[in-house]
Amino acid sequence: MEGSVNAIDRIRAAVALEPVDRHPVFPLLLTAAPRLYGITQGEAWRNHDLCRDILIRCFKDYGYDIGSKPNFYYPMLPGRFCGAPVRNLIPGKHLPEDALYQVEERILFGREDYPKIAALGWNNFWDEHYPRISRKSLEQMKQMMTVTNDIFNADLRICEEQGVPIYIGAFVDSVLMAFSLCRTLTEFTRDLYEVPDLVEAAMRASCDDLIANAIQVCRGNGKNVAWIVLERGSGFYYRLEVFERFEWPFLQRYVHAFIDAGITPWLHLDTDWLMNLPYFKKLPRGKCILDLDGTTDIFRAKEILKGHMCISGDVPAALLSVGKPDEVVAYCRKLIDIVGDGGGFMLTTGCECPVDVKPENLRAMVETGLHYRGGGVRAGRTPFAATKEAPPASAEKAAEKGDGEITRAFTNLAYGEIKQLVDHALLEGRDHWEILEECRDGMDNVGELYSRGEYFLGELIMSADIFNQVVSALKLTPHQAGDAGGPEAVVLGTPRGDIHDIGKSIVATVFKAAGFVVHDLGVDVPPEDFVAAVEKTGARIVAMSALITPTFQSMKEVTDLLRERSLRDGRFVIIGGGPTTAEVRDYTGADAWTLDPKKGVNMCLDFLKNCQWEGLK
Repeated sequence: MEGSVNAIDRIRAAVALEPVDRHPVFPLLLTAAPRLYGITQGEAWRNHDLCRDILIRCFKDYGYDIGSKPNFYYPMLPGRFCGAPVRNLIPGKHLPEDALYQVEERILFGREDYPKIAALGWNNFWDEHYPRISRKSLEQMKQMMTVTNDIFNADLRICEEQGVPIYIGAFVDSVLMAFSLCRTLTEFTRDLYEVPDLVEAAMRASCDDLIANAIQVCRGNGKNVAWIVLERGSGFYYRLEVFERFEWPFLQRYVHAFIDAGITPWLHLDTDWLMNLPYFKKLPRGKCILDLDGTTDIFRAKEILKGHMCISGDVPAALLSVGKPDEVVAYCRKLIDIVGDGGGFMLTTGCECPVDVKPENLRAMVETGLHYRGGGVRAGRTPFAATKEAPPASAEKAAEKGDGEITRAFTNLAYGEIKQLVDHALLEGRDHWEILEECRDGMDNVGELYSRGEYFLGELIMSADIFNQVVSALKLTPHQAGDAGGPEAVVLGTPRGDIHDIGKSIVATVFKAAGFVVHDLGVDVPPEDFVAAVEKTGARIVAMSALITPTFQSMKEVTDLLRERSLRDGRFVIIGGGPTTAEVRDYTGADAWTLDPKKGVNMCLDFLKNCQWEGLK
């Protein structure tokens, strides 16, 4: 009977692929709780007890099965690091009072440190290295970690006394994720291309320490679930050869070690992992949770892993923040009908519940999970479903541009060869613009290969880095690099509320390679600054990239303000970034949306071409 099964037992049965009275339902809800009750994010960080009590109140008001943490944020470290020791930017301190906290991604160790990590291992390296980057002694660091763990355990007891079961015991980065965060995505990608053996040796020496640290945390709080943060090893970022060498062997070691220790591995897969999922069938059956964030096609995941692994997910952040309750109900029913068929399913949010979730949407999700038993319509497209755009099956391969040596080397991302060819061309006195045009052709080829699924984000990152280094070698300013192809300008930036810049910077380089003058406004850009830049430059293209949902409102304010100042007509507004969807495009009033930089730039070129054609008429 409903309600007669303990929530934790219900989840354990779902993980083991055993029959359940209903599928477990719980939003991974932390930062949204204060916002739901009129508390700023800054106050939640400053007032520890208030934040815990808000999470308890939210649990009781909405009635979901479990809580994921007993308070807002904890490193949960037992004197050693379970992941990259990144710095959090905290609202009310580093960010505006009610902003969402974010991670400051910066280089924490250099390429020259890989041999030292290989020799010392993860824990011993950080014992030596952490005081240099933190200005805290090792003893201060350990004391801080002891205090946070004690507070965590105290809050854990309070939550469970209040009837709020907490499920997750430790959060641990995958080895690849930890190294990428420590080096930054761009630098780590270069490392994988240029010094792969050094990277692999350091990762091999770090894996067991990371596993042991997470087990120690779980032992300390009695919660035997390890949340493994997986993102940057996916097929969204890298080709399968990279996954097979730098992610998969270490992930298998994680999973088997945790299972042997009686700990359930929670595999949290951010970004699109569809092409990697067949590998997960090699992991032990009925022992792991595969948690999807809304970008991997969860319905295809069910086809691949049915009867082998419990799937958790994946109500998208965009749906919860800008959708309508009936859309939430429809999507949750579809999940229960298809992914829940035969068991092994938990209805959860796609990654963390967005900070700006609408309360009526959250309630629609939870109530559907609690009361809907399946049997609804299975066919048809559901709004806000998986957002990855796939090229048409019948698409023909585009012919590669250019036949020069520099273009060929650029297309193959042969950095050393490109440098030699560019240096030689300069010694011969070749025209700078001619050299740049060959690089542009190569950059265009890389974009085409990405759009066809032959290259991945890692290759885009490398191509952008190579292009910018060539521009520097040619002693061209960023504007000159985009000037030869014509006078068209683009105003580009990450909107207010978001400090992420990787996607924006890649798109900026693709625009430059296409001949645009790029006015890059940076990150956390207020709507007024976008509009002021349009007024100053006359740019007909406005491009915005974001990684978190609070930027949706900022994007909308940009288009609204352009309209208010009679600047909207004759301009093309395009958005992109992880949580964006076609529905977000409509909500913000943008003209286009895409996750593919090359496709996005082509949309802008098509718009300008059509504008010119209309002018001739």
